[in-house]
Amino acid sequence: MKPATLKSPLILLISILIVIGIIFISISSLSEATTSIGDKFFFLRKQSIWLVISIVAYFIFSKIKLNTIKQFIPLFFLLSIIALVLVIIPGLSDETLGAHRWLNLGIIKFQPSEILKLSLVLFLAQLFSKSQNCHLLNLVIYLGIPFILIIIEPNLSTAILISAISISLYYLGGGKIGSLFVFCAFLVSISLILVLISPYRSARLKTMIDPQQNQNTASYHSNQITLTLASGGFFGKGFANSDQKYSFLPKISTDSILAVIGEEAGFIGLFSIIIIYISLISYLFKLANVVPDKFQSLLISGTALWIAYQTLINVSAIAGIIPLTGVPLPFISYGGSSLTTLAAAIGLVHNIEKNNSTLLYSNHESKDNKDHHHHRHSSHSSTRTNSST
Repeated sequence: MKPATLKSPLILLISILIVIGIIFISISSLSEATTSIGDKFFFLRKQSIWLVISIVAYFIFSKIKLNTIKQFIPLFFLLSIIALVLVIIPGLSDETLGAHRWLNLGIIKFQPSEILKLSLVLFLAQLFSKSQNCHLLNLVIYLGIPFILIIIEPNLSTAILISAISISLYYLGGGKIGSLFVFCAFLVSISLILVLISPYRSARLKTMIDPQQNQNTASYHSNQITLTLASGGFFGKGFANSDQKYSFLPKISTDSILAVIGEEAGFIGLFSIIIIYISLISYLFKLANVVPDKFQSLLISGTALWIAYQTLINVSAIAGIIPLTGVPLPFISYGGSSLTTLAAAIGLVHNIEKNNSTLLYSNHESKDNKDHHHHRHSSHSSTRTNSST
């Protein structure tokens, strides 16, 4: 059957987010780059280079055969684990605020934890696509190793993020719910202990609970974010009219870029961005639901979960619901490692999407989706019954 014309909103939604990111990085980072580096276009130029690399990564992964990719997934996962080991070895990584998160290879510097997100989604999608592999021990082993290595960096927020993605993929693959609750309770307990025994993490928690405490030290960043959002109001101050970008707001082009968007575009601008993310994530889950191949379905779901959880963490931190984390806003925040790995994941999704366009956009879309949706739930129920027996 000839594939239907692809009418996907995927690339449009991603492109809008990336353009928003480039625009706000260009206007928000000028003061920061001038003060810290002496080159006001430094961040914009570097992000533009990473954008070109990301586009290349997208096209490569959107064209390569999925069966070829599947052959190299275990090796890719192993290499990402090795990179996580290397980054905690003194002399091989750059230390920032006491953390070793960047692997410096001379000609290129990247975050292994960002590479790990992609390799983990691929590896678990392949692993859990086979019902006999979808058991708790596999989840504990293949999540536990990178979790411990990322904690050593230390980077608790990313460790929590990959845990959320992995647990969700385990559930979608047909894992037992009872054992999953026990494992989740264990992870939550470990995370709380890690927060309480760490001075800087506990300080962030106290700052979230009482923002007026230590306003010039621990609470400074969160208070400046609040001031930035409040000054934006409903409609914002207007494009490039942010006052907080002039050395008041820390990490302005990375962690705090959403606050600058709120100041200049107001509540309307923030709401519009949230709608774009919701539309993107909803579409990805819709696509995952109609794809018949379980590996491909879990891969798309993993990408959707990755974007959803990472967005939720960043937005929640900016809103003061959780402590500040350092997790970037997908496709918008400054950062080449994050943008490139996400672009590669979207390339894979588009690759799958092209091969299943008739399922998505046939003339009998509503009926086909309904029938196939029922088939998917029956398949998962069968998987759960077999795993419970």
